[in-house]
Amino acid sequence: MGRQRKNHYRDKSFSRGHVSTAKTEQVLKELGNHVLDAAKTALGQAAEAVVRDAKSRCPVYAGHKKNGRTYMAAGVNPGALRDSIKAEPNSKGTVYKISADAKSKDGFLYGQIVEFSPRVNRPFLYPALEANREMVIRSVSDAIRQAIARGR
Repeated sequence: MGRQRKNHYRDKSFSRGHVSTAKTEQVLKELGNHVLDAAKTALGQAAEAVVRDAKSRCPVYAGHKKNGRTYMAAGVNPGALRDSIKAEPNSKGTVYKISADAKSKDGFLYGQIVEFSPRVNRPFLYPALEANREMVIRSVSDAIRQAIARGR
């Protein structure tokens, strides 16, 4: 009997980093829930900006060319990886997980290969998060300052 290969990419979530206000939640609660709500709103908006940036960086599969013909990999839909990028908040809305979970028809999560493989070498999630890190921090900080200035 031959050895069966295990697909380590099947049924696993894929994300690179996260955006969070969890560390400041307790301090903000002491200041008032309106401040926490403002921070959560700003964080959600910033997470969506990171998603838009990641989608703009995500390569769209166009097949591979050989002998003047284009061949498409079985089970891969062009644009599916880009379209699968999303930001999901935790139950409190203080952490957003940004992920890309497109699967081929056989259940293979190929976003990890696109992001990490030296052969493909087309990272899109991590560069989007890094490019927007300061904007996220600034957005949440500004929202907190404005909410504190407005008072209760």
